Amino acid sequence: MFNRPARGFVRAPNQPRGFGARPGGRRGGRRGRYAETDLMDPLAPMAALASAGYQAPRRAPAGRLARAAVREYARWVMRAPDTRGLGTGLAALYPVGELAHHYATGPMDPIMLGAFGPPAALAAWVSTYKAHGSPRYSGAVAAIVAAPPLWLATAAATGITNLPTLLAYTLASTGLWSAYTWSDVLKARRRAAELQARWETIAGLTGLEGSRLLRTETTKVGVRFKVDLGVDGPSVTRLERGDLGEQIARCYGIGADQVRIEGQRKNARILWITLQLRDLWTDEVAHPALTVPEGSQSMEHAAAGKGQRSILDGPFTIGTAPESGQDLELVVFDAGGARHVDIVASNGGGKSNVLSNIVQQSAECFDVLVVAIDLGKGVIPSLWGDYLHEAAGVDEEDKALAILAWIDALVDERAIDCDGGTHRPSAQAPVVILIIDEQDTATGMESAVAADIKPVLNKVHRRGRSGGVVAVTAKQRDVVQHTGSKEGKANAYTTIVGRVANAGEMTKAVPGWEAMGCPDMSTYGGGAEGVVLLVRQGGTWQAGRTRALYDRDTVKALAAAYGPAEAHLEPHIAATLPGYADRHPVPAAKSARPASPSPSPGTGPDTGTGGGSGTPAGQPQPDNGGGQDWDFDVTDESQIDKAAQGLVARLDEFINETATPPEEAIPLTHLQDARRAIDNTTVPADAARAVIAFLGDRGPKGARRDELITLLDKPTSTGARWLGRLVKDQIIVSVGKGKANRYYLPDHDPTADHTP
Repeated sequence: MFNRPARGFVRAPNQPRGFGARPGGRRGGRRGRYAETDLMDPLAPMAALASAGYQAPRRAPAGRLARAAVREYARWVMRAPDTRGLGTGLAALYPVGELAHHYATGPMDPIMLGAFGPPAALAAWVSTYKAHGSPRYSGAVAAIVAAPPLWLATAAATGITNLPTLLAYTLASTGLWSAYTWSDVLKARRRAAELQARWETIAGLTGLEGSRLLRTETTKVGVRFKVDLGVDGPSVTRLERGDLGEQIARCYGIGADQVRIEGQRKNARILWITLQLRDLWTDEVAHPALTVPEGSQSMEHAAAGKGQRSILDGPFTIGTAPESGQDLELVVFDAGGARHVDIVASNGGGKSNVLSNIVQQSAECFDVLVVAIDLGKGVIPSLWGDYLHEAAGVDEEDKALAILAWIDALVDERAIDCDGGTHRPSAQAPVVILIIDEQDTATGMESAVAADIKPVLNKVHRRGRSGGVVAVTAKQRDVVQHTGSKEGKANAYTTIVGRVANAGEMTKAVPGWEAMGCPDMSTYGGGAEGVVLLVRQGGTWQAGRTRALYDRDTVKALAAAYGPAEAHLEPHIAATLPGYADRHPVPAAKSARPASPSPSPGTGPDTGTGGGSGTPAGQPQPDNGGGQDWDFDVTDESQIDKAAQGLVARLDEFINETATPPEEAIPLTHLQDARRAIDNTTVPADAARAVIAFLGDRGPKGARRDELITLLDKPTSTGARWLGRLVKDQIIVSVGKGKANRYYLPDHDPTADHTP
């Protein structure tokens, strides 16, 4: 009764409001004369105090606290479900064992529970290893999957209310959790998550929201990000031209020139961001030939590396790319032939150091000769004179012309020897590297000998590839006034750019360098010595620092330790070079390109000394009565008759085996199918050994195809394919066609001395 409102002013508590009623108790219809409001009862506080002792006690908040704790724990687990979820599951699995102990009371029940473990572990191993390829991670997952059935089987037998079981379960679960948590896959995931979070921060500051970090690579001087810009993101071209590099540099607190932005040719959505967090040019690249092991002398160690490899074993290594740690590789000769090199750098730009590295790498090859011409300063002839095969320096124009005359003849002679193929280098037929430094003094418009040198150099650039002659030219500016021709630019496989004066000179050396993403060599490197850019055909490039060969005395001592190259030119070619035999000994050897078939004894041999002669010019003629080695005395009539009879018998044999021409021409497609069949054929090892042994027994007589097919005991088509494959692999040789076809071992090849 104390809380009753004043009569006539407030509606009853249960009375509903009318349509459109407003707060305060007013009802719709005509507005009343008095404001309807509640009146405070003065006895209400006293009534509240009087009834306080009769209220029920408040309910304890334990339920709400428990629910809040569960929610917070769930959030904590979801922040790292792999590790925290696994720990929670292992902890919750322990009391479940009591249920197994209570209900699985049969003697076979523990075995039945544990039987699910091995197949589950095997399935988990196969699926995870196929996805990740990590034995450590797959083993941890397999053990975790097999743990519940094995634990239930153990608990069913032993129960869980004993200390040994509790201790064993604790140790086993801890080991499982640790093996999974610290597996390589989990560590990679955590690393990727951290990097993604850091990238999202950077992307938010640089306007790349929505991009996705695909990969992070740690370089020797910083870090490299591979980013997917997505379909709706900004284009790579716009980002390269914008201020993205400067924005990222501000995030990391580094210089804008230490950030490089570049796209990916095969995917327009991919952006590469390279951060240089350490100075690239702090450390000089030491040359391994001058790195002395303990207990050895410097030059003795260097000389031990002379002639230890072939030029075909791989490219030359002339330096290191500091960002990736990869070698700067220079190809001067490969299976395709000679690869010319064009070097451009201003005064002090590092040309001599690059050339010294090329000469040093050549000294490690047993099938290379190096010839150097420097009419301007004579640097390379002075530094490497003890090793070079030939050299011409300042005021030695006549010597340079003589060397180039030899090179000119060498290209022509090897073109005849190769018969349209590519030269195969050896110590008896080496690759010749022609170095021309300060090219403006040799082929420039102010050179007095340019008219004589340019035709030879152009010939080397155009035809030296197949003849094994490499042109390495170095100049200060890549302009026609210095080079005299554009042949070198058109045929150079690799262009090496050192420090140049400005971006204009850079454009002359490498047109389109900006589109290829090459650094500007007028500013790149911060003035450090030996910084170069290698640009190869196709647009691939490397930037780095060449190995240090700056000290003149050290380089001269290294050249003296190497000594002259042991390779030599082909004897039949060397004998034709004017004045060559006066400077270099010509080995007495059989001609690699002998004369035409021998004439009959009655007419006498040809004693000419041309390039196709069997006896090289300058060599003494054999004195056996006929001017040529006939393997018998041509003055003895009995020996002549015996040789003639043998020749007639041999001719009769070849005439009888002469193949008859086919009635119809063989289609070209059939020949192509036969060649493809041979290329796809693999000869069994026992069959190859049988053929080699049979031909070895036959010696110079050889064997017919039908004899070899009978030996192999295979169908004719199969035997023919096997023999064709052995011939293609140069294990045996085939001479003649049709019925006159015979097979020999390479040592008994009757045409070896008559190969054009």
